[in-house]
Amino acid sequence: MTYHVFKKNLKILLKIKYPNLLILRLDLKIKYGLLWQKMRNNLRQFLLSLIVVFSILVPNHIAWCRLLDRIVAIVNDEVITLSELKEAMIYLTKTPNPPPEVKRRVLEEIINARLTAQQATKLGLQVKDAEVERAIQNIITQNGITLKKLKEDLIREGSSYEDYKDWIKIQLLKSKLIGLQVQSKVTVTDEEIRKYYQAHIDEYKGYTEYYLRHILLPFPSTDEDKKRLIYVQQEILRLLKEGISFPELAQKYSQAPTAKDGGDLGWIKATELTPEIRNIVTLLQPGEISPWIKTHSGFQLIQLEKRREVPDKTFSEAKEEIYRLFYQQKMEERYRQWLTQLREKAYIKILL
Repeated sequence: MTYHVFKKNLKILLKIKYPNLLILRLDLKIKYGLLWQKMRNNLRQFLLSLIVVFSILVPNHIAWCRLLDRIVAIVNDEVITLSELKEAMIYLTKTPNPPPEVKRRVLEEIINARLTAQQATKLGLQVKDAEVERAIQNIITQNGITLKKLKEDLIREGSSYEDYKDWIKIQLLKSKLIGLQVQSKVTVTDEEIRKYYQAHIDEYKGYTEYYLRHILLPFPSTDEDKKRLIYVQQEILRLLKEGISFPELAQKYSQAPTAKDGGDLGWIKATELTPEIRNIVTLLQPGEISPWIKTHSGFQLIQLEKRREVPDKTFSEAKEEIYRLFYQQKMEERYRQWLTQLREKAYIKILL
């Protein structure tokens, strides 16, 4: 095995399942070509032997750890490193040191994702950048938002647009793989759909939606803050009476994440509102503004822009939605079964 082939096998080529997993680059200047030549017929055994070899070649264990990173699992002819696992744990659990059972579960998910990617590569499946862009555009359209807002939301959640694109690419790859390996085995009958509709009939009853904007002012922590709060509340009400628009004042005064959008909350069902807000909003007419409302997050001023009645959904109207729900559930179940079979055939060694 040449140096370049060995180097390629050691690289972690994919950010699997978790958008911001690190891709570890191992630039090893290997001078012992004869040793690698003997090992080329058994890469897995080589990966395990590598630890012993370098412990001899590199007496300084600190330097050794910095050079290679610790291997926590081998999946066929690829490795998963401790740094990858830590990155995934931070992303999923918000801590680098979750309980041991959580750490093991995260590692198992990385292994599953790696197996899926390996199988996709074996079948020659690929996802082009144009497919990712189309998928993101569909998501934007379906949610009625702009690309700019999507990027801002991602940043607010501690992610990035590039990470999101990676995640979408992985989902598309998984969908293609499921389509080939699983899809043909999934069926949903009309009887299943009708039974679900009848059992969940309340979910398809009509309801009222309210298009709301709000201004949020946090609770004061000192007497001086309390005086300032009262002044700002009165100032906002005064400016509203003078004809200054609610969105403009929300942008200037609101401390909520929605401030930059003029306090826009969008369409909300009455059942999704907290009781103290719902009791007032349901009495407002479009265009009216509530008094200041004390809520768990601070004092809020609510404007009702529009109201609409959403009618009951008949079985015919709900049928496609229920079909997609069943189909997704069954696809996931089949995928898990297929993944179990894949694991049984794979070489997996956990070194955690």
